[in-house]
Amino acid sequence: MDITFKQVDYTYQADSPMATLGLRDINLHFKSGTYNAIIGQTGSGKSTLLQHLNALLIPTKGEVVIGQQVVTPQTKNKELYDLRRKVGLVFQFPESQLFEETVLKDVAFAPKNFGKSVAEADEIARRALRLVGIAPELEDKMPFDLSGGQMRRVAIAGVLAMEPEVLVLDEPTAGLDPVGREEMMTLFAKIQSERNLTVILVTHQMDDVVRYAEQVVVMEQGRVLKTGQPQEIFADIPWLHQHNLELPSTGRLVQQLQQQGFQFSQVPLTVPELLAQLTPQLKQVVTYE
Repeated sequence: MDITFKQVDYTYQADSPMATLGLRDINLHFKSGTYNAIIGQTGSGKSTLLQHLNALLIPTKGEVVIGQQVVTPQTKNKELYDLRRKVGLVFQFPESQLFEETVLKDVAFAPKNFGKSVAEADEIARRALRLVGIAPELEDKMPFDLSGGQMRRVAIAGVLAMEPEVLVLDEPTAGLDPVGREEMMTLFAKIQSERNLTVILVTHQMDDVVRYAEQVVVMEQGRVLKTGQPQEIFADIPWLHQHNLELPSTGRLVQQLQQQGFQFSQVPLTVPELLAQLTPQLKQVVTYE
């Protein structure tokens, strides 16, 4: 499902003395079935933008087009029922939203709420649980008897049970160790591929950005600073430093290698790209010695 922002502004507490501009003149396009990342400093407007994707927030100016749904300042809440089923949001620490007495009931809650029968909702829930790696023997357990990683997977299954066309991920690996983060990001990539979802990820993990994203959006002070493929965004190291953005770990290693005399035609962002440029230079050093 395509998503387009057209000249979108959002003002917190509009028409009051406390009015604060959260978004300004946002023009963006997320193509259906693509993996997108949004990066920027805390307070840059990333989460505010995400909340427009299923109309938790309504623009105070402009319009957001999500599939066939057009959301404007005049849109009423009753018009947004179908949209909120099509856009699944995974916030930080989604396990904190678990509430039912069993795993299966928790995941089946959303499809039941959207009109499915108990049998249909349970079947949808089971498919979602298998997709995230939760075994059948855990379905009758209380969610809070599971491990932290299992709880997070159950919470994500609850979002997937809505069968969304768009998956929005707001720092979904917050609080996880490196192994847990890798498992979770691999899971999201699998889900995106198998269901052909439009994925929009907000993260401070630049390694995840270069590994998964097809388009990167850089935000600053409520506006879009730059958009492009990861190679375009991370090619200008001085520009990144100017805007307090980190390089991925491979890029940081490249900086150290450049100080030792190695040269790179462009900044390699992944290990294979680094090896492709570094190996010929290492061979020359060995040959010279």
